[in-house]
Amino acid sequence: MDTAHGGWILQGRAAPLVTLALALALAACDGAAVGAPRAGDTADAGDTANAGNPGSAGAAGGAGAGEGGAAAVDAAAGSGGSGAGGDGGHGGEGGHGGALIWEPVETDWCSAGWSGLDDHTCFHVPETAARGAPILYVLHGTMAPDALPVGLQAIAAEAAEALGVVAVFPRGRPGLCTWDPSVETSFCWPTRRETVDAAAPALIEAWMSAEALLSRILGQTFGGRYVMGFSNGGYFASYVALEGLVEVDGAGLVGAGRMVIEEHLFSQERPPIYIAVGEQELSSTIASAENLADVLTQHGWEHELVVHPGRGHEIRADDFTRAWETWRPAP
Repeated sequence: MDTAHGGWILQGRAAPLVTLALALALAACDGAAVGAPRAGDTADAGDTANAGNPGSAGAAGGAGAGEGGAAAVDAAAGSGGSGAGGDGGHGGEGGHGGALIWEPVETDWCSAGWSGLDDHTCFHVPETAARGAPILYVLHGTMAPDALPVGLQAIAAEAAEALGVVAVFPRGRPGLCTWDPSVETSFCWPTRRETVDAAAPALIEAWMSAEALLSRILGQTFGGRYVMGFSNGGYFASYVALEGLVEVDGAGLVGAGRMVIEEHLFSQERPPIYIAVGEQELSSTIASAENLADVLTQHGWEHELVVHPGRGHEIRADDFTRAWETWRPAP
């Protein structure tokens, strides 16, 4: 029943990566794929870096939060895999020809169609993702301690299917929203100079450890790395791209921008940047997006600024599509 294919151990199928069912990652049992999330559930709320801009994560809904799955997975490591992974996951050597024996982590952070790489990192591998697919990090906005990212994960999974990328959804940390006491316990990304300097190295290290583990699980290296952030996550994505906190091939900011930009910290690398805001956003959010675009223009930095007519503080699947076109324009 199991067939080895280019480093994969697949059940009854070959080349494409397989949609990850909650109970069995990296194996499509009888070709079945995870069902699409249900519409109608609420999405996570976002923020601006300094003003706490309220809003929803977009039009798409999602199924209720799902468990990360319980069945063990044999995924051949392959010659292209990275070194041993870091944070989380139940791993070990063994199985078929030195394959990594790994079991998804059960966590409510991962909704339907996503698997837990560790307690605070989910991933989604669509059927459309071929070997060597790019990896896309999706960063949420400010989230209350008891909130779940069902809406944004549904949108991100839809986008991953359309683009053929492996999506990774990490969680921010409490204590990084420093502009208002009401959000001190919320899960956030750092958006001020002092918090970026203090917290970003550990966050990026956790991302890279998770990426290394995922590379071992999938038995492949990734064909590019991208980051897409909504609201608070978009502000942090700007630091990642502008200052080269980790090498990315493109960055996207939705419902975000930058007012204070330390141009002397600009990275030598210049990944293309997609910036989008809604026409009905707070004026401060629109101004920060326009300011970032102006600075990028002055530096000849490739970017696109989109103001969505009739939209508020939200992210939709077409933002991912337009970002992709900015990052990887057609020849």
